[in-house]
Amino acid sequence: MLARGVRLAERRVLRVAGEDALKLLQGLVTNDVRGLAAPGAPPVYAAVLAANGRVAHDAFFHREMGEGPSGGALLVDLPAATFEDAVKLLTKMRLRARVTLDDAGEDLAVVAVGGEEPGVRSKSDEASSRRDATSTSAPASSLLAFLPPDPRLASLGLRGVLPRAVAEALIEGGVEMARTHGRSGGSDADFRRGSAHVSEAAAHRRLRYALGVAEGAELVGLLPLECNLAGLNAVSFEKGCYVGQELTARTHHRGVVRKRIVPASFHHHIIRNDSDDAFETERANERSASPLFVAPGSRLFPMEEEETEPATSARAKPAGSVVASSGDVGLAMVRLSHLKHTTHETGTTGGDADALAHSTTLTARFIARDESQSRASAIATRVWTPPWWDARWTSRSDDAEA
Repeated sequence: MLARGVRLAERRVLRVAGEDALKLLQGLVTNDVRGLAAPGAPPVYAAVLAANGRVAHDAFFHREMGEGPSGGALLVDLPAATFEDAVKLLTKMRLRARVTLDDAGEDLAVVAVGGEEPGVRSKSDEASSRRDATSTSAPASSLLAFLPPDPRLASLGLRGVLPRAVAEALIEGGVEMARTHGRSGGSDADFRRGSAHVSEAAAHRRLRYALGVAEGAELVGLLPLECNLAGLNAVSFEKGCYVGQELTARTHHRGVVRKRIVPASFHHHIIRNDSDDAFETERANERSASPLFVAPGSRLFPMEEEETEPATSARAKPAGSVVASSGDVGLAMVRLSHLKHTTHETGTTGGDADALAHSTTLTARFIARDESQSRASAIATRVWTPPWWDARWTSRSDDAEA
């Protein structure tokens, strides 16, 4: 749990105002944003799709306090890496609409606090709070406890937009509060196993990965249902048309998505050789002690429980690929047909990524291999389905290929 809060520097804020703001956005994003016209409306999460139906940007929409024809301006939390492209798209789409677009990145900051790693709650607790939007995973003592819940999952804690100076003061105040109460370590270090010390932003990213939630550049170019955006409250299937809607709606109504993003844990994998070469053994031991780095795009090859190596045949087909990684945790896009039911139960409440994999319904083991590297750099990989998934996603995974 990130009790002290973190400013997410990889996000940037755009202020969208004007009486036609909601109308413009309603025809552009995957979710229904009309509810943001009401005072005190909760944030809305959505994606902006390209014409081919693939994700171009993800966005959090917050209603700014104030009066106006549209009920106050909207603060849009966007990925910093694609911020300029998003502004260009909105500028192109607004035509004669009465909408103003202002870069508020220098004045406002995106802040997150709290969050709960999977594996600390019982299955009954997970079921009862899976969609509890009023649940806050931040402690009541946090200076940022007034922020709204993350609209994707309660387990991600709280997330909002604040004036930059206010955000920095409250985060620094949380650090001082932690020092006062002797909590310089504690639960904030739960997801820092990939290195001796990582930043608060990295700890928040590792929390996302353990929950199986992709964000920002990790989503770009992928189909929204493969990214599980429907399960993260980012897609409305009742609203009217929007850019890229046709493919999303058709895939949803067919009811079959054969590959999805899942959480992954990574471990050094020692390739066994027939020779007893001492030098090779020494190099293998060095790899085991070195920090893990799994390159995004590395392909995943199935590995059976009794095997020590993946299939090496030229006909062997990859089962997926790595989407993102941070030390020993990450995200992978895999074919659901490779996942198998398991009866393993976890006995830990800590942040051990491999232990978390044992507490879920479906798991699979792979070898991640970066094609630009040697075979000896292969990384053992375990993936699993997170507890917030819709059970129908996996029950349909073995349907015949279209």
